[in-house]
Amino acid sequence: MEQQLLEERSQQDLANPAKAPRQLLFISHATPEDSTFAKWLATQLAIAGYEVWCDVTKLLGGERFWDDISEAIEDYAFRFIFVSTLEGNNKLGTRRELSIAQKTQEENDLKDFIIPLKVDPFPIQSMDESLQDLNIVFFDDNWAQGLKRLLKLLEREHAPRSDQANASCVSEWYRRSLEESRKTVVSNDPYLSNWFRLSFPPVLRFHLYRGARNEVETIAAEFDYPCRVHEKYLVTFATGNDVQERFGEAFDPKGELSVNTQDFVEEGHAKLSIKADDASRMVTDLLRQGFEAEMARKPLLTHRMANDRQTWFFEEGHFENNRAYYSDCTGKLRYRQLVGRKSKRNAQGELQPDGFWHYAISASIQLRPFPRLLLRHHVIFTGEGKTPWANSARMHRARRRVCKQWWNHHWRDRLLAMCCQLGAGEDELQIPLGNSMTMDVELVPMQFTSPWSYFEDGKHGVDEDSDIELVEEIEDEEEENLEEDVEDEDEPEDL
Repeated sequence: MEQQLLEERSQQDLANPAKAPRQLLFISHATPEDSTFAKWLATQLAIAGYEVWCDVTKLLGGERFWDDISEAIEDYAFRFIFVSTLEGNNKLGTRRELSIAQKTQEENDLKDFIIPLKVDPFPIQSMDESLQDLNIVFFDDNWAQGLKRLLKLLEREHAPRSDQANASCVSEWYRRSLEESRKTVVSNDPYLSNWFRLSFPPVLRFHLYRGARNEVETIAAEFDYPCRVHEKYLVTFATGNDVQERFGEAFDPKGELSVNTQDFVEEGHAKLSIKADDASRMVTDLLRQGFEAEMARKPLLTHRMANDRQTWFFEEGHFENNRAYYSDCTGKLRYRQLVGRKSKRNAQGELQPDGFWHYAISASIQLRPFPRLLLRHHVIFTGEGKTPWANSARMHRARRRVCKQWWNHHWRDRLLAMCCQLGAGEDELQIPLGNSMTMDVELVPMQFTSPWSYFEDGKHGVDEDSDIELVEEIEDEEEENLEEDVEDEDEPEDL
């Protein structure tokens, strides 16, 4: 009976828009590509006290009902939030909603009605032209920071809040929408991470150069081991014997300063005017140089992504059947495909060859709270099995579309297979930092035990026993034309 009264009251509000002021935050996004982000954003905004409508959550924190979304945008939306991704800018559904919002803004003289959110690292030029000059809220580096910026903007604009919007309404929505097969359960399941413990030499050395400063810069550029320049010092883990030949007569063994590496990371060095944060970055950079040099010695190809992150991958045909072998946690020998064919299905449903996919990794060194190597997953696409596509927007779009059936264990097992190849079957990788100095990286990922787990939803993903061909679907002829327009753009230097 209460629900019926609510519906009747809501229908009365709809019949008289003047009684229902604009207070709705409408989220427009590409379905299903951006549904995960939209669901997260809608719940966060509702917890913050705002009435939100999104197709994956419906209404949160409100009582009204609509026959269609056009009415929600035209009569009740306070702000139209547009999730701007490559898919969001090109899909017919989101473009239609954006057109409705633009018309609503013009007819009602609404200021700053449309708020674009840049969620993915794609070129600004690929965004709908009408959005490029608006106040864009950036989520592409960090969702949490993007949310903070958006909430600050809404607060500054005095966005109306709802009495029904809070954490309780989100909890209730979650309880009603959660599938039985995805409920969390109490567990003590072990999980492998993408963290790999590393150790480095205990002593870092500052070798004083008695010559001109510009000369030590030249020496550093040609030095055989990882190094940096600080004032007239060559900073490296290498010993004096390693640098003496390079320094020549300007070498002075009495001018060498040796510091405990861990103490230097935590405290810096007062005499050298190096603060702790700068010291940490200095050591991190030396270790990064060592790792990248080691990757260059491996039979790997490299590609620098649009965000300047360097990745490594194997070329097509390096392995027999493109399969790399590794031992799982039980010691059983298994394999995973690290390279495969990619195809594109056109509007007529025909498959057309479109190059190759390659599993790739990127790396970063993290020293706190303990030293570790963090390896991230990537997929790189090539035309002939060796040279990455030049267009970053095309690469990004394909990556989003063709790996939807890869679940956690698919990525995890490929990482294990990659690590086995990097170590040539050994559990540790010793990377030279000097003639007798090494950075030692454990190639078995760190394991954690979680007190919670969840039931899988029955989706098994790709068949690892057969050749894995990734197929990129084209929804319709119009979207295909739009993609061609994007691919013709110049690749940006930095996203």
